Amino acid sequence: MLASDGFLVHSTPNYGERSFPYIYTVNALRIFFFRLSKTWILSLVTVWLAVCIYHIPSPIQPKPYYYPKPLPRLEGALAINNLLQGATRAFQGQITGPESFAVDENGVLYTGLADGRIVAFKGGELWQLTRTGEFHPHCGSFDLEPVCGRPKGMKVNTADPTNPLIVLDSYRGLLQVDTKTGDIQVLLPSSTGVNGEPLKFLNALDITHDGIVYFTDSSKKWDRRNYRYEVIEVNRQGRLIMYNMVTRETKLLLDDLHLANGVALSSDESMLFIAEMSACQIRRYFLKGPRAGQSDVITQNLPGYPDNIKLNSQQNFYVGLGSVRYQGVSLLGPFLDLIGPYPAIKRFLTKLTPLKVFDIFMPKHSIILEINRHGEIISSLHDPGAKVISASGEGFEFNNTLYIGSFWTPYIGMLNLTYVKSGN
Repeated sequence: MLASDGFLVHSTPNYGERSFPYIYTVNALRIFFFRLSKTWILSLVTVWLAVCIYHIPSPIQPKPYYYPKPLPRLEGALAINNLLQGATRAFQGQITGPESFAVDENGVLYTGLADGRIVAFKGGELWQLTRTGEFHPHCGSFDLEPVCGRPKGMKVNTADPTNPLIVLDSYRGLLQVDTKTGDIQVLLPSSTGVNGEPLKFLNALDITHDGIVYFTDSSKKWDRRNYRYEVIEVNRQGRLIMYNMVTRETKLLLDDLHLANGVALSSDESMLFIAEMSACQIRRYFLKGPRAGQSDVITQNLPGYPDNIKLNSQQNFYVGLGSVRYQGVSLLGPFLDLIGPYPAIKRFLTKLTPLKVFDIFMPKHSIILEINRHGEIISSLHDPGAKVISASGEGFEFNNTLYIGSFWTPYIGMLNLTYVKSGN
């Protein structure tokens, strides 16, 4: 507008009654753009996180794996019972991780513990025989396991008149232990290995009457403390190896096994049985006869992941299951069966998830199978809910008692087999 003197004057328009809609519109636009900016920021952060996670290297390189279907039913020889709940717990709180057992001619039993100790026990008495590694106040921890040692499979060598205890330490190698003094001789260092490849994850053994040792190396990639990666990856890095106590010869018998775990000789020592844990199957290897040197899978689609195998008094085998899988085990099904076909999901989970978190997917149900030499399941012992026997990695029979161990339980389970035979 023009002033009276002819100069142009700017004035602020008076909106009067229109001021409220104007202010409302401006505020609405501000809120809209604020919310839009938040959405964009969240989207950008999400994309940035996704890119970062994508570029985090995964510790595993799995391939699709399909477990056999349908899942086993707990019926017939697998029917649920409460027989393991008849067990008692020995030395509870004094030990951790008594996974495998051996016995000498005097009825003294031996087992290896998570803190690197080998202990002996008889009746209600328990004592330390030796250690396979160094002592440290924090032995038994994840970080110190390679230092403190982890004794696994063991058996008394009756071919030697001194009856030494032959032990596999997961990290140190194949050892010979004097049961009187506790002195240790390293027969085969892990660093020496076989065919130029070191031993990474020594697990189980058995010994013939003439002193031939057969043992498993579960993985060429992962050591024992990282076994969960091996289970999830379902690779074929396991081996079956022979060691001759007389000639000191080492020979690779089988390669490309799925987490080679327990191993046991048949009663006539004509064949070996090997648990392929991550594949839920048991393999047979022929030592004698026209099929010597050959192997086949004699049972698969087991209701769990086979751990140790031990010959029993009926010439059958007790097979401890590290965890279980069967119809009805959960609403969705077994965790490893679900993720098996999807390598991307496995890679993603192992990038972000601490190893111990995967244990929440383990159902609370302990099972020990009894199978014959043809791989047929003869019977099974259960603790539904894992109320008494929290885990059952091995069932070792001696003097009408089944000694039950696992790599993490703080006790030894003891089950009177007369109780089992009575069906109570």
